[in-house]
Amino acid sequence: MLYKIKPGKTNFTMIATAIVAIVLLVLVFMSTTTIGPGQRGVLMNFGAVQQGVLNPGLHFLIPVMQHVAKIDVRVQKYSVPETAASMDLQDVETTAAVNWHILPQDSEWVYQHLGRENAVEQNILAPAVANAVKAVTAKYNAEDLIIHRDEVRAGIETMVKENLLPYHIVVDSVNITNFSFSSQFSAAIERKQVAQQHAQQATYELQRAIVQAKQKVVTATAEARAMKLKEVSVTPELIQWEAVQKWNGKLPTIMGGGHMPFIISLPHGTVPIGAAGIGPKK
Repeated sequence: MLYKIKPGKTNFTMIATAIVAIVLLVLVFMSTTTIGPGQRGVLMNFGAVQQGVLNPGLHFLIPVMQHVAKIDVRVQKYSVPETAASMDLQDVETTAAVNWHILPQDSEWVYQHLGRENAVEQNILAPAVANAVKAVTAKYNAEDLIIHRDEVRAGIETMVKENLLPYHIVVDSVNITNFSFSSQFSAAIERKQVAQQHAQQATYELQRAIVQAKQKVVTATAEARAMKLKEVSVTPELIQWEAVQKWNGKLPTIMGGGHMPFIISLPHGTVPIGAAGIGPKK
């Protein structure tokens, strides 16, 4: 005997089956969670944080009762310009880039006490960086901040690390990306640099003039000594001797009415030119 199913009853059965299937799918979806690489999971039962951390991978949960908060433990960058006063009371804007991350094994503590990553940045990291920048900047004159840039960076990094250590946050590195000064101070630095360049040029020219003057003194001294030696060595007797050496033994012929005698004074002991020539008497 066949029973005829009423159309209304069939529709109700189909709807009920679909609802049950959807509920089952939702329960299955809610009973599993996946923790990705660079993440850690914080397990909560009815909103209460449970001890321990879920590592990357697939995890099963009790639907409705359990929930997982995913925490990023990869290195993150925080960078914000901070204005501080230098030792010489100049306003300096310092931009420090801080690379940091949450200790993976302490993700549960960080989430329970501090919150997620953005809360960590706003409530913990930002005040720590601002305090370190102001404290270290106050130890230097504005101009020295540029000269001792790496020393300033190291001071800020050390202070930030010490401040964040109790919060289970690791500071990987701190880098100073920019120093910005007031327009008046920047103009003063530029004028000082120009003045230093002029002073260096003047010093160079002075040293050059001193060297040139010394060279002239040395040259003049050498010439004076040479003249003095020449004056000492050139005597009347030597002049007469050179004249006799050049004489060919003949008296000059004078055109006109007669002859004028050629008189020459010979050095003592000198004989006229002859077979033996001219020279001192042996």
